[in-house]
Amino acid sequence: MWLPFKALNEYIAESRVGRYFKLKERGSDVATELRGSLATFMTMAYILAVNASIVALSGGPCGVPPFIRPDENVDFAEWEKCNVQVRRDLVVATAASSAVACFLMGAFANMPLALAPGMGINAYFTFNVVWGGIPYETALAAVFIEGIIFVLLAVTGGRAFIARCIPECIKFATAGGIGLFLAHIGLQSSQGIGLVTGNSATLVTAGGCPPEYRDEDPDSDWYQCEDAGRGLSLTMWFGIIALLLMAFLLMKKFKGAVITGIALVTFISWIPGTAVSYFEESVSPGAEERYEYFSKGVDPPSLSLTGLALDFSTFADGSVWNALITFLYIDLLDTTGTLYSMASFAGLMNENGSFEGEARAYMVDGMATVVGSLMGTSPVTTFVESGAGIEEGAKTGLAAVFCSFYFFLALFFAPILASVPPWATGPALILVGSMMIKNLVHIRWDNVGEAVPAFLTVALMPLTYSIAYGLLAGLGAFVILNLPDLIWDLIQGRGFQRLRRSKNVSAKEADSKTSRDDATDFDKVEELPSTQPVTPAKGQLATGQDNDLLKV
Repeated sequence: MWLPFKALNEYIAESRVGRYFKLKERGSDVATELRGSLATFMTMAYILAVNASIVALSGGPCGVPPFIRPDENVDFAEWEKCNVQVRRDLVVATAASSAVACFLMGAFANMPLALAPGMGINAYFTFNVVWGGIPYETALAAVFIEGIIFVLLAVTGGRAFIARCIPECIKFATAGGIGLFLAHIGLQSSQGIGLVTGNSATLVTAGGCPPEYRDEDPDSDWYQCEDAGRGLSLTMWFGIIALLLMAFLLMKKFKGAVITGIALVTFISWIPGTAVSYFEESVSPGAEERYEYFSKGVDPPSLSLTGLALDFSTFADGSVWNALITFLYIDLLDTTGTLYSMASFAGLMNENGSFEGEARAYMVDGMATVVGSLMGTSPVTTFVESGAGIEEGAKTGLAAVFCSFYFFLALFFAPILASVPPWATGPALILVGSMMIKNLVHIRWDNVGEAVPAFLTVALMPLTYSIAYGLLAGLGAFVILNLPDLIWDLIQGRGFQRLRRSKNVSAKEADSKTSRDDATDFDKVEELPSTQPVTPAKGQLATGQDNDLLKV
């Protein structure tokens, strides 16, 4: 690192700001947090356009979704103008709610996590709630109340208690499942490189076909590839090359590997007339509209239609309460799993199975959802894409504060920041997913009572496209399989000890296994009876069990 930057890092680390964010204590510095925040933001910048597109399909306060032509009693020109404005408002709502949420997570909870309106739950908000007959304004009121309930649960310690009741094997499985979920997203076409696509017979199959070989679904971005076109997409190969480049740079300990790969691919993809241009219709459908939006550069922010649009007048309807309960359990499980997995990935978990700032992080999650509802969008949640920044070294809330600044800029420069191509961010998601899968080694796979619930958790997260559903399946299986033992623990007055099996035990078992494998594979140490002392090879340090044996 250049001397001026090193001096600046040391100065800030010793300053009041550095001490507040515990930069030295967590082994980080400003440059690392800045680099990590850029990686996180770049991998989740797609949310600016994608969330607005999904929630705008609800029709917002316009009353009729944009793809349904209104009847003769509605002024068509005004209705069309309303839907265009709603989509623009929702881009602003996404950026503004994310900016506020990231700042609170960084400054209040000191966690390197970014928040934004959640994928999946925004689709539920639009397609199940609003399309199900609940007005957009009333649905926002349900989201508002959900956020208030989350804040109250965090203040009273309810959310932390619920989180601690989750078995350790499910927590480890959640981290691994999120890794597969991220890779699944990164391999698809909507937010990834397009290697995996849909199939009417097998649901998913190998893709990578250019637009002319696609059988498009008119109601979504889902498509099937014709056999003749599989593997011919240059953007897919461009994404694969980017993935290998990022992996190579990481292997060589290059700082900024992820953000370098994203920036390089994005810059090349912005060049018009190339075979991988994001603004060529023959490369990526919708390119003309995308380029028109990109060309604006700056777009003044507005919340004229979606801001403070909540309506509590029809809250007595039972369907509204059904929606609220669904919002609660999906968001609760989703956020709990993500927070614990990201804290573990960043190395911030303590021996008690929690992390510093846990209660504050839960409070921020609730407050962020309240803010999002006031601006007109679906629940705001912690993003698993935060793992990209953590992989770059981010360990403190300073990274989240930087992300907040980027989202603030997005209020004005959304046309540019929303134009990062999916084959630039997809490789980063795949790479982070590969790093998170290592958590699965801590699961006791020889114990069926842990192995089956853990496997269901891991498998169902990517297959159902939901962290919450995977967690729900894993928890349900664990309780059913272990119910007799849990009841016996209660009878004997041991409480729910089986649910709180120490993480250190699992880690120690994994470390012990690794040590034995290393001894077998590399040191070629002959196995001796446990009662005999073991003399380490020349130059080798005695550690773990060997050290205990030497004391005999």
